[in-house]
Amino acid sequence: MNKFLKYFLIFLSLVLVVVPIIFAIILLKSSQGAFESSFNDSDSSRKSNIRDSKVNPSKDPISILFLGIDDNSGREKNGQTAEKSRTDAMILSTFNADKEQIRMLSIPRDTISYIPKVGYYDKITHAHAYGGPTASMDSVEATLNVPVDYYVRINMEAFVDAVDELGGIKYDVPYNINEPNTNDTGKIKVKKGYQNLNGDEALAVARTRHQDSDLKRGQRQMDLIKKLFAKAQKADSFNKLDDVVEIVGKNAKHNLSYDEIKVLATSYLKDDVKIKSSQLEGDDDYLNGIYYYNPDIKNIQSTTNMLRSDLDLPKIKDKDELLNQRVIDYYGTLVPLTELDDSLLTKSQKDSSEDKNSNEDQTTENDNNSSETDNAENYNNQQQDQFNNEQNNMNQPQNDQSQQQIDPNQQQNAQEVPTNQY
Repeated sequence: MNKFLKYFLIFLSLVLVVVPIIFAIILLKSSQGAFESSFNDSDSSRKSNIRDSKVNPSKDPISILFLGIDDNSGREKNGQTAEKSRTDAMILSTFNADKEQIRMLSIPRDTISYIPKVGYYDKITHAHAYGGPTASMDSVEATLNVPVDYYVRINMEAFVDAVDELGGIKYDVPYNINEPNTNDTGKIKVKKGYQNLNGDEALAVARTRHQDSDLKRGQRQMDLIKKLFAKAQKADSFNKLDDVVEIVGKNAKHNLSYDEIKVLATSYLKDDVKIKSSQLEGDDDYLNGIYYYNPDIKNIQSTTNMLRSDLDLPKIKDKDELLNQRVIDYYGTLVPLTELDDSLLTKSQKDSSEDKNSNEDQTTENDNNSSETDNAENYNNQQQDQFNNEQNNMNQPQNDQSQQQIDPNQQQNAQEVPTNQY
């Protein structure tokens, strides 16, 4: 395989800081089995709520949502499944071949967002726990009014092992860090200053926000992306890629076909492709006593138009086209954990998983709906004890909440502290 093609596949993976090599899985002939196991065929037919038809990467600009989930073997042993995990990292990327450009937008995990799967506002990190990658894609579309065409999902252990396989990455750590390790079995301490980070240490730097904010964490993630890309391009790292592929293959899911990946590699493997990055801007806010990252309406509109321009779509000229503005006009503020009036919703805010159900026979659809209801109830019941424990521990110093999942339906009583969550 052409080494430059490998480099491009590595770059695609680096768009999400918690996975340095994911797309290398897809085309290496020695790893065809890894591609087949990571490809989620059931999601491959999804069409964005905002598009009239499914995109063709060989002709159209596209978007990919990169998801890093809070899943590891330790949490799986405690009963948490990958599908019910929250997202620790979310980066929406646009790819425009004519502009020779790739853009990365970091979306803070605590961003308040309408989640079509459940029909109310919540932290966008919870969307994946409610309905997997499709629910996360729908939530991004609902907030930004920008189509999300594909997704890639990876867990933390793949990132840690891959960084270790590549010999670590050099990074200037901004302050002393004390974070949970990969499996949440202990702590990782990283000293301030320029040093070579191993996998656990790199993950700690990517996750931490104890001494600053979610916005600063997003900036660190963007910095790490560049560092990881530079490291992967080195000759000594290239020789290790096949081993890295095996490490991350079993820990990834995506809905890009083999042919679609080949088209992306062909279109964007150019020296003059520009790589741009930005963040969704907003303010720390407390709604009904719960902490949220509340995106600024003006920034949503400008960000939306920037991304829509990347995708060759018309700009949003009226803020009323944005759901957040309509909700604020109707209720006076965003209303978390509250079912919205139907008049506020458009096709951009629908649950796209319903499209798949509508194509099945009625019996199967009823079974699926019943199963989804049971799963939602089981999820809430399983999280009740963990939620109560979290509330009891809120005032303890350096509280480790990374092992505790919040029951979204019980959040009204939570006094969440943003700097103590992952």
